Amino acid sequence: MRFLKYLILLISGYIFTVFTLIFFPKKSRIPSNLKDRTIYIYYDSMHSDIILERNSSRVDWENLFPELLKGREYRYLEFGWGDRDTYLNTPDWSDLRVSTALYALFINTPAVIHIIYFNHIDNFTHIKKVKVTEAQYRFIEGRVLKSFGDNIKFISKGYWGVDAFYSAVGRYNLFNTCNTWTGDILRDANITMSYWTPISYSVIYSLEIEDKINP
Repeated sequence: MRFLKYLILLISGYIFTVFTLIFFPKKSRIPSNLKDRTIYIYYDSMHSDIILERNSSRVDWENLFPELLKGREYRYLEFGWGDRDTYLNTPDWSDLRVSTALYALFINTPAVIHIIYFNHIDNFTHIKKVKVTEAQYRFIEGRVLKSFGDNIKFISKGYWGVDAFYSAVGRYNLFNTCNTWTGDILRDANITMSYWTPISYSVIYSLEIEDKINP
């Protein structure tokens, strides 16, 4: 009973903190007329990813990720950071085991980055377009690259033939999730963002505030 009481208090405090911080984000006020680049945030009820456009990049992605990109035609790259076991064994959220989720949240697990390449994203139903300056774009690109560490290590091919997994720096847990990775990068790039984004809603709601500041 004591454990259950503490668990309820933890969950309640967690949820209260998440939704309170949403209404008091770190705000950016960079004028819209300076924003001539675009990134995209893909999201669902659980997760968020950063999408970068190949034509806007100065990075030789094919050289960094030859196992996935060498000789491929693509226009966009989607990057998602998360728990290694969950990523490697969960093609769809319906495949997620309760034991895997609990282990990831409470045991400070190793992380990986999932990369997917696309030619078109127009048919994506859950995607947020974010206008940024050249400096912001370069910063975001650099932070994504730093997430792989000093030595990029290929782990395995993905699920669909257009994706792969690579090792990542950091550890996944209840307080440092796939969404805090996205939120931290965007906030540090001077994009309006909640100070803590453990759920995808935190990221997307913050970007809606950004839209209102600079319509």
